[in-house]
Parts: sequence; structure tokens; C-alpha cells
Amino acid sequence: MRLENKVAIITGATSGMGKATAILFAKEGAKVVICGRRFDLGEQIAKEIRNENGDAVFVAADISKEQDVKNLINESVSKYSKIDVLFNNAGINEKNMSTITDETKSSWDKILDVNLNGMFLTVKYVIPEMVKTGKGSIINNSSVLSSQANRIPSTSYHASKGAITSLTKKIAIDYAQSNIRVNAIHPGSIATEMTGIDWDSLDKSEVMEDFKKKQPLPHMGHPIDIAYAALYLASDESSFVTGTTITVDGGQSSFYRVE
Repeated sequence: MRLENKVAIITGATSGMGKATAILFAKEGAKVVICGRRFDLGEQIAKEIRNENGDAVFVAADISKEQDVKNLINESVSKYSKIDVLFNNAGINEKNMSTITDETKSSWDKILDVNLNGMFLTVKYVIPEMVKTGKGSIINNSSVLSSQANRIPSTSYHASKGAITSLTKKIAIDYAQSNIRVNAIHPGSIATEMTGIDWDSLDKSEVMEDFKKKQPLPHMGHPIDIAYAALYLASDESSFVTGTTITVDGGQSSFYRVE
């Protein structure tokens, strides 16, 4: 198993890419700490993993709150004694505030609090634990919109994802000597609650036709596509990979189109 004896924290793990990653990591031998704000869903996913002979616990936390993040790290270490992997997956968006003049200050603050400040806090408090063990892998879930623009998502979402990619490189350089690797994933269009497309709807003709116009691969991505990218970065297979990004977008970032 590719993650045997590793302890992994996954934020935003009660749905979508985080949930898929938690399930995959557990199957690959990791002890998984599921982090999210929805208690019932988190407990249900952890129970499902344990029912399949995996090892998982749920820790309720709002990563935009410093004390919640401290509790998350402390509970993880108390349960499993160490932290090998952090998958910073939690993120939010406001699609009805697409332009900067549409967006309110409260929306801007809310999105950056979760997407960027939350990532700052989780990394800040997990790194000392990784330094103790002499290694670690931090994976930050960014977006193809960190380097290109789209009319639909909010301005704050674009800004937060661009900052995440830059933050990833900075942390990677600072902690390479401690054998802590820091990388980012750039998802394209993935079927999650945020996109409003259910996993089971991916083969519908109207969904496929829409995405043929947006990217070379004629279908939307599934959360498991991101989970497998995270698995590679979490595993020892990527031991010489740091400060970089893996793009999982069906070719979207390489595709010129006229809307």
C-alpha cells in the first residue's frame, strides 16, 4: 500500500475532492483525520472507512479559526502521535459575485478567510509536527484559475487561488532542508458541490456537450481524479518533488477557445 503507516489530515473532507481523497488514502493504508464543519457527514465518512477496515477519525473544525486549527493538530497528534501528510483541500466560492464591483467586502473577507487564511493556519501549525519527525508532505488544492481568468467565479476566489500557488512555492523553499515537501494541485472543472454537478451526472449528454466547448477532453473531472494526484504527492513516490504544481484539468489550461 502506498501510504502504509502514514498519518494524513484532509481538510474539507466531508464532500467532493476531500471525501474522495480520504477514502482513497485509507484504502492505501493511511490513518486519516477527516476535517470539516459538518459533524454528521464527517462522522459518517469516518465510520464508512472503518467499516472497510480503514483507520479514520473525524475532527470538526473551521479552518478559518485559529483555535479550531490548533485543536485539529493537537487531536491528530494525540490520536496518532505524528502527522505525515496535510491535504489543504477546504475552499469556498461565491458565483453570484463574479466581478469586483459585484463583490461585497464581506464576501471577499469570507472567501479569503477560508481559502487563504485557513491554509496559512493549517500549514503554520502542522509544520512544527513535521519538523519533529524529519519529513512531511503538504498538498495545497489550488485551481487552474490561479493563472487564468473565468467570468463566473468570484474575484476573491481567483485572488485566493493565485495566492495559494505563490504561498506553496514560498513554503517549499523555506522547509526543504527539513525534508518537508510542499506542492499544489490545480484542478479544472470537477463534479463537486461547488460546481453544482452531481458525480452521477457526468455521463449526461448535456454535461458532456457543455464541457466539449471548454476543454479538449470531452467530459468533466471526477473527485477521484484529484484524489489520485494527491496520492502521488502524499506518497514516497514523489520524494524529489517540491515547490511545483500538478494540473488536473482535462487540458483546459492549454486550450484556446472563443466563447
